[in-house]
Amino acid sequence: MSQRFKPYATVALIVEHNGKYLIVEEYNEDQDNRLVFGNPCGHIDARETILEAAIREGHEETGCDVELLSLVSIDDYVKDNETIYRFCFEAKLKNYQENMSPDDPDQEILAVKWYTKEEIYNGKDKWRTRLVGKNFDAYFKGQRYPLSIINSIHP
Repeated sequence: MSQRFKPYATVALIVEHNGKYLIVEEYNEDQDNRLVFGNPCGHIDARETILEAAIREGHEETGCDVELLSLVSIDDYVKDNETIYRFCFEAKLKNYQENMSPDDPDQEILAVKWYTKEEIYNGKDKWRTRLVGKNFDAYFKGQRYPLSIINSIHP
C-alpha cells in the first residue's frame, strides 16, 4: 500500500488601512535565512477550522485581533516536494494600531509594518513566496467571496 499524500493547508490575510497593507517581515530558513516579507499567514492546526486558523494567525503574527471580511482566493500551490492549499482572506483590525508587535509563539516574525501597494510590488525580490503577489493581484482585481462559502463541520 502506498503512503497517503498529505498536503499542507494554510491561511493568509490581507489587511488594508488608509491605502496601506499589513506586512510581516521574517528570515526565511528555506531561503538561506534571507530577510523576506509577506502576508500574515500560517498553517491550519489540527482540530481547527479554516476561519479559526485565519483569526488565530492574524493575532499571532500582528499582535492584534482581526475580523475576517471575505475570502479573496484559494491557491493550489504545487512545489517540488509538497502541495499547499492556501486560503487568503480580506480582514481588518478590530482596533487599528500604527505600531504592532507580533504575539508569535514561534518567534519568527521580526516586524509588522504597513506597506503601500507600490512598496509591495517594488519589493517583489523579497516576497516570501510567489503567493504574496498572487494574493495581492486577486485582491486588487476586486476578487471577493462571502465567508459563508466555507462550511465548517463540527462533530
